[in-house]
Amino acid sequence: MAKESMAKENPVVDALRKLKDEEAELLVKLKPLQEAIGALEKIVDKSVKKVKSSAKDNSGDLIGVEENGQESNDDSQ
Repeated sequence: MAKESMAKENPVVDALRKLKDEEAELLVKLKPLQEAIGALEKIVDKSVKKVKSSAKDNSGDLIGVEENGQESNDDSQ
């Protein structure tokens, strides 16, 4: 009877071992991708911060440029 239960458990145990091995392989493959995504997120965050700060600095300049553009359009008419 013990042999029968061992025989029944082996396929299940083998399947679990295979799944654990596959999971480990996938995690190894996934790690570099996660690191690359993290690096890209940092780059995007830095770019967004730069754009926001330059937009704040240039907000006064942009208003002046728009006014000058409107004046030149008025002059041409």
